[in-house]
Amino acid sequence: MYVRLAIAFAFAWLAWLTPGLALAGQGARELGADARVRVEPNGNGSVELHLRWTVVHGPLHSVDLVDVDPSAVVDPDVRVSTDDGRVLGAHAIRRDDRSVRVVVDDPRGLARGEFAFDVRWTVDLVATQALVRDGARWRLTWSAPLSADGFDAARTLFELPAAPEPPQPVVADSGAVDESAVATLRREPDDDVLELVRPHVARGEAVAWSLRFDPHGMTQVRDPRLRPPPQADRLPEQDRTRQALIAAALLGLALGMALLVVQKTRAFAAACAARGVRPRALLPLGVGLRAFLAAGSLATAVGLEIADASTAAALLVGLATLAASLQAPAATPVARGPGRWLALRPQDAFVAVPSCSHWLDMGTWAGRAAALVATAVVAAASLAANRFDATCAWLVVLDAAPLVALFATGCSAQLPPRGGPSAACWMAAAFQRLRRIETLRVAPWARLVESAQPGFAADELRLLVLPRAAMPGLVGVELGLAWSSTPVGWTARPEVLARVVDGTPAAAKLVSELPAARLIPGRRPEERVAVLTPRSPTRRGGIALTRAVACALTDRRAAFPPRAWTAPERRTRPVPANERAASKPGTASARAA
Repeated sequence: MYVRLAIAFAFAWLAWLTPGLALAGQGARELGADARVRVEPNGNGSVELHLRWTVVHGPLHSVDLVDVDPSAVVDPDVRVSTDDGRVLGAHAIRRDDRSVRVVVDDPRGLARGEFAFDVRWTVDLVATQALVRDGARWRLTWSAPLSADGFDAARTLFELPAAPEPPQPVVADSGAVDESAVATLRREPDDDVLELVRPHVARGEAVAWSLRFDPHGMTQVRDPRLRPPPQADRLPEQDRTRQALIAAALLGLALGMALLVVQKTRAFAAACAARGVRPRALLPLGVGLRAFLAAGSLATAVGLEIADASTAAALLVGLATLAASLQAPAATPVARGPGRWLALRPQDAFVAVPSCSHWLDMGTWAGRAAALVATAVVAAASLAANRFDATCAWLVVLDAAPLVALFATGCSAQLPPRGGPSAACWMAAAFQRLRRIETLRVAPWARLVESAQPGFAADELRLLVLPRAAMPGLVGVELGLAWSSTPVGWTARPEVLARVVDGTPAAAKLVSELPAARLIPGRRPEERVAVLTPRSPTRRGGIALTRAVACALTDRRAAFPPRAWTAPERRTRPVPANERAASKPGTASARAA
């Protein structure tokens, strides 16, 4: 029974003692926190924090400061003052990156009463970006450690180097002047002292302020983020000259590009008018608008490249290339009128007709020479730019893309053929090669139609080839060019036509030699034609196929030129007539024999 009474008494004693211990643990609270922040001319900040605490049940062993900048250098010596004038010692240590603990050296001296802790540290305001540019001025952002308890009248004193304009508290979000702040300003010879008071600070809240001030007193700060180089305030004369030269060069480039686009468009339009077709541009715009767009885009692109905006410059170069490009004209096939096929003399058939070409046309010798000169100029400019920067060399090549559009589009190869004149040069070279073969007869073969001018014009030109010893039924072997349209222009392919009379040895030979060839009706009812194309679509391939067809349709019984028989004679001696009569049965000579 006594044991039970002892246990019950012990539990009762603990129940009475526990609230007392809890009350003793909560016997200290923060009464206030005042700060003094001095900004040095070199951008460093010295902070002195004056904390006031009251202790009801002690002793107070330590005080924690939360949200202290990690780069701050905290003074380890802390001064503790009592309300009766005594001075105690304490030291500050880092708990982690964001908090500092102040440990009292003799906690028994902080058993009851009010005490003040003076904690100091320094911080580089420029490195921590607490100092930033705000237009022509600078802005300082500072916040105190979090308050352990709520209190009233938190004073913060800012000491800044003296400057012509006074410092002002601003709202952190908008940058507007904080009219609601309780501020007091003192202008001293060396410093501008601004005192700010926060009426009430809640528990767990940090006192934060933003100031805008004149940076003329910060003479030792050289950070380019805060203070631009001295030459940025006033550009020297040579920079203005360079800008003027760049502007003049860009203007000249734009003017030259516009003139090239206009000249190329007009020359191509004249060539299309001579062929009876309508010119077309890749961008369906007028010549003036396309020239302005190409010139403006190219000049702006070069200007952006000088300003290190290469991505936008590449897009503008592509736009200039599109504006300078031309496409093949749309040609509608028309039915040919009546005409006659006649053999012409070489000097009449292979007549060089002047073309409406331009020096920007790579299909002509003048255009090739101009393109070669332009390539040399671009290569020289690229090599010169490479001496300064490797990227500039590639940018020069990129900017030359509109020149490729000027030389490679709107060429004579994109125009529809003009019949005989378009094939004259090709046929003349083939004629010279075929006429060297002794076993063949070659003649220009042209289709003549009435022209707008007095006389006749050849709308198609071929070569008529015949073996000198032709098989019966062979009309002729014709070598010509078959023109076809492509998305980028016109192209020609050699074509060989073998004309024979149906039911003749030549027709049989043609069918036996070319079983896959399909015979189609010719110019006359009894005529049949085999259309053949060489494997290689070149002049050499067309000539080789023509020789092969002519050789296959040559009559082997008649040799050309005539040659005497030089082989051994295997036939018997011819029998005279009297001997043949005597050898016949029933004659007297035969009976005598």
